[in-house]
Amino acid sequence: MNYYAELAAKDLITKFKAEFDNRSYFLRDDGKIDRTLRMSHDSPWIHVKSAPNRNCGLYHTYHERLGFIHSVCQECWKVVVRPRTLLELYKLLELQKALGFPCKCGIEKRETVSALYGGYFYSDSIEEGRECYKVVRSNVDLNMSPDVTVILKRGCTEFELAQGPSDKWEVSEEQKRMECLLNDLIVQDRDLRPQPDHLKDSIFRTWIHWACANGDMTYLDYSDNNPLFRPPVTYHEVKNEKEKHSTGSSKRSDRVGRKVKAKTSPKTKK
Repeated sequence: MNYYAELAAKDLITKFKAEFDNRSYFLRDDGKIDRTLRMSHDSPWIHVKSAPNRNCGLYHTYHERLGFIHSVCQECWKVVVRPRTLLELYKLLELQKALGFPCKCGIEKRETVSALYGGYFYSDSIEEGRECYKVVRSNVDLNMSPDVTVILKRGCTEFELAQGPSDKWEVSEEQKRMECLLNDLIVQDRDLRPQPDHLKDSIFRTWIHWACANGDMTYLDYSDNNPLFRPPVTYHEVKNEKEKHSTGSSKRSDRVGRKVKAKTSPKTKK
């Protein structure tokens, strides 16, 4: 047996060196690896109801440092709703409160997601996921719009981008052994405290700024129809004859309405 390879496989201290260096991980007096649990102050999500069997932050760290998708993540099935506006996002929030599934919703800041907003409902099997999908789809049709996208997917987007299509995922025997080691040596506690109201208020304000910055004018429904920022004074409209002559715009009138050809990609010279 390769003794060095065996040591390397079990060396969690080196594998999680970045976490130890930034002090998010530390060694307890009993030798176990523990984590500093803090509520995120800048999350884009409202966590309507937590899924008690998911330790998402920890499992993402496993993926980043150890290169595998945790077995719990491989049995995570998500119904994803794509609100098109801030107004629809708030409607989805009320819908999530009413349905009672583990869920969250918020703004999509990830560069790998082509959407401004998202809502997620969590299930523990594909069968549960399909049942959840039926309920969510029908309620979105009724309370939002049949045109709002709703899908069922497996696991996190980050995992599928890194590891390939989710229908090809498997849990190897080596991974099972590593998960047993991790469960034994790393404290699995989770922070299940609900988000306080003042944190939610900050997140809601961020939602409105996000909508404004991305041209979603439904944000005006939440600002008493007042723009968040004063628009600029504009000068392209000619208001009277006096202004028309003072601007000297007639000197350039020959350029108005001229059709120009857009640039194309340069072709490789032969």
